[in-house]
Amino acid sequence: MTPEAKAREKIDELLAAAGWAIQDYRAFNPSAARGIALREVPLESGRCD
Repeated sequence: MTPEAKAREKIDELLAAAGWAIQDYRAFNPSAARGIALREVPLESGRCD
């Protein structure tokens, strides 16, 4: 597991503990929760979280 993947796991845990729904960009469901954190959103410069 890369350092980035380890950091992403920890950040996702913290966001979930704070009440955020964690979703992949391609499976975005805007009615899933009040606060949603998206993974791998495509931008011109590459993907970002």
